[in-house]
Amino acid sequence: MKLHSIKLRLMALSAIWVIGSLAASAIVLQYLFVSSLERDVRQDLEAALTRLVALLDEDAPQNGLSGPLPDPRYETPLGGRYWQIEVPENQALLRSRSLWDTVLPVTSNQATTGHFEHGDEWHIIYVARTIATGGQSVRLTVGEDHGPIHEAARLFLWDTARLFALLGAFILIAAWFQLRLGLVPLDKLRTAVDAVRQGQNSRLLGRFPTEVRPLANEVNALLEEREANMERARQRASDLAHGLKTPLAALHGIAVRVREKGNERDADLIDDLAFEMSKRVDYQMRLTTLRLRKSEHRESTSLNNAVLRTIAVLKKTGRGEALHWLADLSQDHQVDIHRQDLMELIGITLENAAKWASTRVTVRSTVIGANATIEISDDGPGVPEERLPQLGRRGQRLDEATSGSGLGLAIASEILALNSGRIEFRRGDTGGLVVALTLPLAPH
Repeated sequence: MKLHSIKLRLMALSAIWVIGSLAASAIVLQYLFVSSLERDVRQDLEAALTRLVALLDEDAPQNGLSGPLPDPRYETPLGGRYWQIEVPENQALLRSRSLWDTVLPVTSNQATTGHFEHGDEWHIIYVARTIATGGQSVRLTVGEDHGPIHEAARLFLWDTARLFALLGAFILIAAWFQLRLGLVPLDKLRTAVDAVRQGQNSRLLGRFPTEVRPLANEVNALLEEREANMERARQRASDLAHGLKTPLAALHGIAVRVREKGNERDADLIDDLAFEMSKRVDYQMRLTTLRLRKSEHRESTSLNNAVLRTIAVLKKTGRGEALHWLADLSQDHQVDIHRQDLMELIGITLENAAKWASTRVTVRSTVIGANATIEISDDGPGVPEERLPQLGRRGQRLDEATSGSGLGLAIASEILALNSGRIEFRRGDTGGLVVALTLPLAPH
């Protein structure tokens, strides 16, 4: 059982309650049924005792009755009905033939009822009364086997158990459907939360019951607060980046003046620091722009168009003119990413491939399931297998001798993370680097 499942917990409690209630009801009904049977038997025995008193011989009760009782069971040994007459003064004892050699141990002088068990198989219920006749006390007892009551109670309990089992099954089935119906609002809430998580909605939409509505309102308030905090954080990052642009430009001017004074070393140092800081600012500003995309918006951008347009631009650069560009693209597909994000992503990876390629850059695209993958490979020196995991980390540069900030592939990783994609690096067949970009296809 899933201990954390509300449905199963409530169902288990319902099962315990239903089974316990029905079992208790069966016990109570069994008791009432037996009590009712014993009451009827006692009333019958009272009537038989009254008839026995009427049949006593008033002159000499020890000599027997004036006539037999009408029930033949009194004359059959262990026949099921019994009577006994005692005269305590002279210890006289008269018994029905059905008692055989057994004496009912009735000692009270008052009218009483009770049970008598002899061995494991003989159990009787009796009624006794003491009367005065002929100047002496006579105690009369009439009894009946309790076995038929036992058997009737057993059959009644069995019938009750079958009935209650069927009733319990119906109750539990009804409880299961009631739980399913009662928990539907929670399923709707889960679906609404999933729609927010997948970016289909920005808020929990739908009509919820009174008990669930406060939770939905709190979640919506939390989403609004989170969005407001993220917007403020983006604005602050953008303001900070823009605020640093002017001081960095001033540093470049200072470097020029220092160089004019003949201090090349300090001027280069200032330029390098200003350049590094500019790259960091550009990086944050580009990420800020990416995060402005609303999560609930679904995009549809042509993958092939972005690749071909970027290649056309790079071919016009000094480095791109010296390379051979091969675009092996499958049927064009629309991917779920903003057009500007895709252009940025393709541009970064193609620029990185052009930077390291010796003669050729190859671009291939494939579609598997609900994802499109584009592989960009070069025929450059490549990256050792043990250092591939370092690629895509912010500020990580594998070749310090080459100019650059090491932020390009980190930005590509950020773009893919924001658009539910992934990036993989591996060595190519010719030794160069292969960058595989995977993006989800746009919904139809």
